[in-house]
Amino acid sequence: MKNKVLIAIVMASLFVTNVIAQNKTENFSIGLQFGTIEYSGEIVQEIFSFDSGIHPSLGLNIAKYVTPSFNLRGSFRVGTVDGSNGIYSFKNRLFDINVLLDYKFNNGYILKETSMFAPYVFIGAGDALSMYTNKITGIEEQPLAYFNIPMGAGIKLNLTSEMAISIETHYNYAITDELDGVISGANNWDDSFLYNSIGFNYNFISGTDSDGDGIKDKYDKCPNISGSNKGCPEDYFEHIVILQNAQKGLFFNTSSSVIKEESFAVLDKIVELLNANKDLELDVTGHANNLGGEAINLKLSNERAAAVKTYIESKGIEGARISSKVYGDTKAIANNTTEEGRIQNRRVEIRIKY
Repeated sequence: MKNKVLIAIVMASLFVTNVIAQNKTENFSIGLQFGTIEYSGEIVQEIFSFDSGIHPSLGLNIAKYVTPSFNLRGSFRVGTVDGSNGIYSFKNRLFDINVLLDYKFNNGYILKETSMFAPYVFIGAGDALSMYTNKITGIEEQPLAYFNIPMGAGIKLNLTSEMAISIETHYNYAITDELDGVISGANNWDDSFLYNSIGFNYNFISGTDSDGDGIKDKYDKCPNISGSNKGCPEDYFEHIVILQNAQKGLFFNTSSSVIKEESFAVLDKIVELLNANKDLELDVTGHANNLGGEAINLKLSNERAAAVKTYIESKGIEGARISSKVYGDTKAIANNTTEEGRIQNRRVEIRIKY
């Protein structure tokens, strides 16, 4: 009973401590697992009972990312099982090798890939080598190799993009009846064993780091701009909100480059941003839909971009900090065959240059 309570406390403590961790998809990972082995056969039935004590096990996992839903994993474990029914006793050293296919629930369909925790299930195939000893006679039999079917479930909790903890239950159905040295007369495979373990994993993240900030492009929110805020400059996301509001709130008179008065407030926010961050610059680009002909579109989009630049300069921002460029209808973001699409394409974009 004490063993059950102790294990429950340890498992609960680990879960509560690490549930706040974020999950990142690993390209390749290696990990160590520490736990117990529980045996089930003709001699004893100790799976999930812990009545015969704890049998320590040590495992090594190597996993490779395949798709958002699947990892391919190799597993090697060593440990000891034993048992006694009052008449017959045995001790068995196990060396277990498995190839596993993990199905991850944080696959972008069930849970987000960046979910707080990452549950998974698995199944595979394996082979085990056991060294059986009869504890009554002390005789050690020849090593026995046999096929087994591993399956189970676990939860992976990522502390960082590289470091993770996993809690796993791993059941092995042995295709043999000789694990405990007792063979039933029914020709059944009655022997199996279960691992309950805690794992510590290190993820190797492959790929380029374009901006050299120590975060791979795959996980960098700003792969071409260095910074410490998820790979972005410190206030990048606050700046994006200001620019998005400006994008939504910038309006011109019909077929004109005259900015509507209702747009002044959002442009003034950009002026405040530039005044507060003297090292920032702006890139203003003009765009149009495909109505009116190429020459007219180029002229109108150029005049609108210039109007935005002029307005910001009129508030005291140096012109050297603002670049202006025109694209006409060459960079559509919506379908020009609908009125809604044409409205979206007829725009001025404002971007910050860090």
